[in-house]
Amino acid sequence: MGAIRSLILALAGAGVLAAPAAASEDDWPVLKGVRLEGLRPWGAFAVYRADRSVTGVSLYLREGQTIARRVETRDGADAVVSWAAARSCPALNAAVAGLEKLPAPRIEVPGVGLRPPAAAASANADSYLLWAEDARFATSAYPVQLEVRGEGGSPMAAWVDASLRRLASCWSPAQP
Repeated sequence: MGAIRSLILALAGAGVLAAPAAASEDDWPVLKGVRLEGLRPWGAFAVYRADRSVTGVSLYLREGQTIARRVETRDGADAVVSWAAARSCPALNAAVAGLEKLPAPRIEVPGVGLRPPAAAASANADSYLLWAEDARFATSAYPVQLEVRGEGGSPMAAWVDASLRRLASCWSPAQP
């Protein structure tokens, strides 16, 4: 029963990504919510490229193993779902562990707070998203959800691009 439900959810998520507005980030909530055998993702990341290609990855922890579900599409074409698991791809754990090394964004309050440096020009017109359900403030044990949207050239964008390159040989159409 769980495998059938996961297949239905995977297809539903693929259908959302295959919609003509795929590059509009309308599918981002699906990446954060699609379940794997009843498990919610603990995190997700995506890149919406200026050329209308989209790559989104949902991250799960099942029985102590990291599992990733990748969805790709271009120009609203049918989405392709593929999978990676840490047992067959040790690079997966190494890539997601890199999230802990990302510098935390600082909130800049307009006209009141610290004077921010001039904004850097975006390296490209791509849009990057990152979400984690289990984050912490540096000095606190209290959990928070974290969601960040950014542009090319940011540390987050560099992590997403490096992770996708690092995992390129790990993906398989078979769900682990």
